[in-house]
Parts: sequence; C-alpha cells; structure tokens
Amino acid sequence: MTRANRLLAVQLLAAGMVAGLAACGGDSGGPPTGPAPGGSPGPSGATITIANGRVTPSSVTIAVGQSVTFVNNDGQARNVTSDPHPVHTDCPQINAVGNLANGATRLTQAFPASRSCGFHDHDDPDNANRRGTIVIQ
Repeated sequence: MTRANRLLAVQLLAAGMVAGLAACGGDSGGPPTGPAPGGSPGPSGATITIANGRVTPSSVTIAVGQSVTFVNNDGQARNVTSDPHPVHTDCPQINAVGNLANGATRLTQAFPASRSCGFHDHDDPDNANRRGTIVIQ
C-alpha cells in the first residue's frame, strides 16, 4: 500500500468514526441530537406548559398521528427528553423538543402508535415536578 493510499484509508476511517458518533447522538450521557426517527410534527393534540418549576398538566392524552406542544414559561431553559434517563430511547418523538429556551414553544414529532410515553427534564431528571406522561390513543 502506498503512502497516499494509507493516508486515504486513515482519513476514511476517521470520517466513518465521526459519522458513527453523530448518528448515535455522541456520548450516551447527553441528550440526543438531531431529529428523532419518524420525521415531522403532526397537528397538536395537547399543550404542556413549563412554569413555576413544574409541567402542567403532567399527563395529556392525544390521538395517534398528533403531536404535543411544549411551552416554556419557566424563566430559564428546560431540556425536554423521553424516558428513560440518560438514553432517551422510549419515545424518540419527544426528543424533538430538546433544549427549550424560556419563552419558546416547540412540538414533538407525531406519535405513530397507541402507547404511553414518559418525559423528563434531562438536566434535572429526578425532579418529579418536571416529569410527565403522554398517552397516545
């Protein structure tokens, strides 16, 4: 193998490692990045507001194909992610909300099937006031 071919092989290996890390969201200790599988938001079926250190309501029910709107009026950024912490893999549609600045509003992606999905604030995962459930029927 020539020196140029070895250099090219090393560059391709490095590019593949970077792409692999990006595809899995980087390290497993942080919130996921990029869009969740399944694509895009559907019509909003419910709104959850974060204010005074808590989510209200803590449980909503929506129809299959709908999304949930999250509104942050808590005075600081919140990081809304799917359970379980720290991998956020149960309902990746929730991960579309992610980092939500104070005053911001963002939709989850559409939920494709009937089930129950838990969510939490990634930056304070054990705080029961910032945990909730989305029921899809």
